[in-house]
Amino acid sequence: MKRIVFSLLLIGFASCGRMPQEVGGYAPDFKLLDTAGKPQTLAQYKGKVVLLHFWTDFCKSCKVEFPKLQETYEATKSKDFELVAINLGQSAQVSQSFRQEFSATFPMLADTKNIMQSLYGIKVYPTNVFIDPKGRVVRIIRGWISQKQVEVLIAQHKK
Repeated sequence: MKRIVFSLLLIGFASCGRMPQEVGGYAPDFKLLDTAGKPQTLAQYKGKVVLLHFWTDFCKSCKVEFPKLQETYEATKSKDFELVAINLGQSAQVSQSFRQEFSATFPMLADTKNIMQSLYGIKVYPTNVFIDPKGRVVRIIRGWISQKQVEVLIAQHKK
């Protein structure tokens, strides 16, 4: 009997579709504040390839990568692409300090309640989640990303 119940549960979970933190699943929408205190949502970027870059200030790799991320953003900025950096579990002041220190021009959001960690299955920093124009997760890269990787993903998923 236990095996039957377990099997039915597995079938039920499988029929629900992919989890959003898996490639192929729809990226869940969110509402977070940017460094200016304005609400931002994932839905406002619909129709673009979106890179969600999850980071924290205690991540040494994140600090080293931020200038390269800015270079990549400047080189790939277009109507078809948006890079959104999301700080997990820290105050908006942390994001503002990073914005100033690294002269970041891409949108920076603060997830002060750390809801995105479970929503997107973030386990390491940095984590980069690429979303296609239809809102599906097309690639997850844990760790650094290169400009070439970003360019290839934009080209593969442009409208």
